[in-house]
Amino acid sequence: MNTSVLVDTDVASYLFKNISHAARFRRFLEGIRPAIAFVSVAELYKWAIKRRWGTKKIDQLESALRHYIVIPYDRDLTWSWARLVATCEDAGRPIAPSDAWVAAAALRHGIPLVTNNQRHYEPAEALCGLKLVRP
Repeated sequence: MNTSVLVDTDVASYLFKNISHAARFRRFLEGIRPAIAFVSVAELYKWAIKRRWGTKKIDQLESALRHYIVIPYDRDLTWSWARLVATCEDAGRPIAPSDAWVAAAALRHGIPLVTNNQRHYEPAEALCGLKLVRP
């Protein structure tokens, strides 16, 4: 994969909305085409549905998503997810399923994760070697 970071849903939303939090993360994305996990795309679509966006705003989201490499489902990703979830559960440090998919995508492709929700991913970092970018 020709990218150096995976962007979590929260960071992608900050960048899309161009809010002040986005500035903390832009430096990690300079000169690269970042990746985003398929589950983050689904979460962003859910966000659009729940907020009853119109066609224009959805088109803007679709355009913004074209700046990312979307990491799709594949067999190795599902095994990565299963190992991560089992390891965290066995250690008594469960991880939410959607966060586990994001972490598994980063682990599967050997790239660090850029997130504003570090504590969600600390079990995967401590137990599975997930690399977190801390702004």
